[in-house]
Amino acid sequence: MTDNWLGPKPGSHMVVAGGCGGIGAELVREAVDKGLRVTVLDLAQSRAAQPDMQGVDYIDFDARNAASISEAVAAIGAKTDCVDSFVFLCGYPILPRRPLAEVALSAWNELMEVNLTSAYLLAGGLLPLLRKSDQAAIVTVASSLAYQVMPGMGAYAASKGALVSLTKALAMECAPHVRANVVAPGAVDTEFLGGGRGRDSSADRSWFDDMAAKYVSTIPLARVAEPSDVTGPIFFLAGAGSKYMTGQVLHLNGGRLTP
Repeated sequence: MTDNWLGPKPGSHMVVAGGCGGIGAELVREAVDKGLRVTVLDLAQSRAAQPDMQGVDYIDFDARNAASISEAVAAIGAKTDCVDSFVFLCGYPILPRRPLAEVALSAWNELMEVNLTSAYLLAGGLLPLLRKSDQAAIVTVASSLAYQVMPGMGAYAASKGALVSLTKALAMECAPHVRANVVAPGAVDTEFLGGGRGRDSSADRSWFDDMAAKYVSTIPLARVAEPSDVTGPIFFLAGAGSKYMTGQVLHLNGGRLTP
């Protein structure tokens, strides 16, 4: 442990929803290395895509299903009486990209269930455990698309814009005992670009790869983000280094967007 670590203290309990995805798996690996106690919530098929990490508690759940979310929260409560940080990483885009007029209502509803409603239900369910911590923090992962919408990604952008507002509402309503902040990454080089790990999708990432050179040319730091570019800011917002921050958004896009 380096002296300049600004994240959660060793031994603290972090719950990660979506902890088997590209960013989530990296976050969990780093959290274990830092001595955190970690509970991961994710789809069974996402968990099956990689070996379980030693020392991590895994709870299978489906973010589309309110009963599954309630069961996951109850399972956490059965194992612990305190959660110090909750990181929300669930989310996926509708691929292939399409205009809003071509998004079926069923697809819209499912996207909102996973990207937004599950955050609302999980945060509400975990609040009693978070309030028992003296360092409680919620960190949600939104997207730069909430601020700079890309044609064909309107439904995803809407869900992430709403997630930002939800997090700000949690920050205001849960202060001063629980902080809530957002990270809003640009494109990150993970399976998400092909629809997300563990989802039943025939989409591939060619839609992004075909425009990658043009996209990177608009980024001052001249590259697409890697998962570790996002995990550091998440740890910062979950730890004592950000103890006077709540209701804020950290934009992680290599300088492409500076709101």
